[in-house]
Amino acid sequence: MEDSKNIKPKVFYLDDDEINLAILEANLEEYYEILGFSDPNKGINYLKNNEVDVILTDQIMPVMDGIEFLQAIKDIQPKVARILLTGVVNQEVIIQAINKVNIYRFHEKSDNYDRLKFDIDSAYHMVKTLREKDFYYKELQETSEKLKIISDNVPAQIIHTDLDGNILEINQGNVAITIDSLGKNISEFLPEDEIKKFFQAMAKVVRTKKSHNIITRAFNFYENFQWFSTVIGPLHSKNKQSGFLMVSQDITDRVNHEERIMSAVIEAEDRQKSKIARDIHDGLQQTLTIALMNFESLDENSIQISENELKKFRSGVRFLRKGLQETRSIAYELIPKSVEDFGFVETLKELIGELNASIDHTEFNFYTNLEQRIEDLNIEYNLFRITQESLNNIIKYAEATEVFVQITNHDNILQLTIEDNGKGFDVDEKLNSDRSFGLFNMNKRTESLSGRMTIESKEGTLIFVEIPLKKKDTTNNVKSK
Repeated sequence: MEDSKNIKPKVFYLDDDEINLAILEANLEEYYEILGFSDPNKGINYLKNNEVDVILTDQIMPVMDGIEFLQAIKDIQPKVARILLTGVVNQEVIIQAINKVNIYRFHEKSDNYDRLKFDIDSAYHMVKTLREKDFYYKELQETSEKLKIISDNVPAQIIHTDLDGNILEINQGNVAITIDSLGKNISEFLPEDEIKKFFQAMAKVVRTKKSHNIITRAFNFYENFQWFSTVIGPLHSKNKQSGFLMVSQDITDRVNHEERIMSAVIEAEDRQKSKIARDIHDGLQQTLTIALMNFESLDENSIQISENELKKFRSGVRFLRKGLQETRSIAYELIPKSVEDFGFVETLKELIGELNASIDHTEFNFYTNLEQRIEDLNIEYNLFRITQESLNNIIKYAEATEVFVQITNHDNILQLTIEDNGKGFDVDEKLNSDRSFGLFNMNKRTESLSGRMTIESKEGTLIFVEIPLKKKDTTNNVKSK
């Protein structure tokens, strides 16, 4: 196959058997410029200085097998199609070829050169298409490197900014950022607590020279509960990054769907725990309580048993009392019945009181402006779980002397703050650790309620959770600040 300029595609062929080289060249030289090599090192040196279109290599060779050779030249000529030839089909070799060197085709050796020609033609078409695409992309970078508006009805916000985030170009007809926003900084259209994270993503793009995706809330999130997914990519001019290309899409429906699924899973789990807790409370605990009352009602002096048997009796009563206490603790850990009966705030007050009574070296303080129960029991369950996990972590690890827990309601937004003066921890390390299951669960419970959890820790730790109480309305639009 020859291209439109009558220039034959260059096919590099590596095989330690020079007879194979000669046979392949004889059969295919009419269609391609065959570049045959029997020494892999000479082949590597050639590829360092000469571009080819398709690389064929034998798999089984004494100095370097085919996969090893393709790995060696992977970065030398990354945009070239690779075809691995072998006389024996081996599944392990196929898997290695796919995973390690992004093989285009695995071809079994045979006398059917028409099949091989078909594979080479297909590979060349792919390479040619990719190179044409790269050419036009580079040409676009060299001539203007500016954002081209595809259409005013693109279902995404396309933004071109400089390195500081100042808006230079935007597409028309999108309600998030209008044409009047030119010259303003992208930070003006983000919630205050999202700005730092967004600019960290921009810095990552500069550092890695790769696109990065970030999910953020809309500026007036607690009015319309919208979420946006933004891909931030680098724009270059004269081989230097000159700005960013941002493509932002409204993903509110997707987030809502994921939250509903997450919430349903957590609710199902809590319902199951609640059922087990009720079964323990209404069944096992009642049985143990009645048994204990019966044993405690006995007058030891009237029991006609030996002293040794009396010791066993007393030991049995003691273990029965301990078992009753343990079942109460298990039921409380599963789902405190008082959350359902009296609400999150009252249960938390009770928990704080128990902690102050049982832990000498730490003072626990609690404040709330809630005057009545939270109507949504699911929110109460999740808030208690988040608070309980936080307090358990403080008790186990923080070595704190003071702990402040606060739950307030401001403009139908529940704000839970848990702060201690302990030794703190590395937040990023903990969140990325396989062992931070508790923090992971806290975050998932928060997200299932359309909330946001932030953690700051240095000298002491602050956990801040925001959960909206009013029903989501995704029909509103984000408006320019």
